[in-house]
Amino acid sequence: MVDVPEEQLNNEAVVLYGDVLRLTDAVGGRADQVIREASGLGGSEFEVLLRLARHPDGRTTSARLAEDLSFTSGGLTRLIARMEEAGLLARHPHPADRRAVLLEPTAHGHELLRRALEAHVPQITAAIVDPLTPVERLVLRELITKLLAHSSRGPVAHPTNGERP
Repeated sequence: MVDVPEEQLNNEAVVLYGDVLRLTDAVGGRADQVIREASGLGGSEFEVLLRLARHPDGRTTSARLAEDLSFTSGGLTRLIARMEEAGLLARHPHPADRRAVLLEPTAHGHELLRRALEAHVPQITAAIVDPLTPVERLVLRELITKLLAHSSRGPVAHPTNGERP
């Protein structure tokens, strides 16, 4: 048996990371289930439709979407193809760049996103908003933003007060 030093087993960063993983698994797993039951959307499909809906005019390029979601271009290309085939989004020529296309949810994609959000918002609110005071929510948002800013993903723009990023 390998002897692991106690200070590594109970290292503050290791314990905190484990707590973050447990919370993500508990909340994220339930959220994925609620979204799928309400709309039939998988987690990645939901995120694509949500991010598109948050963009000005409700559409953006695949390059920007890949950046928003931290997807590889190949992974996103396959997902977009599946979503287009399922009638969830459409591609349109970019008016200013002949090499690019704009992605936009279809009416069907908007409808499934609406259904997903109607179920997801109360569930996720109960899981991560209701247990916290307004001050705790603000502190949590600041801490998450700070950690993301120091990660490989970099800072993330979040809508506030209904504004779009």
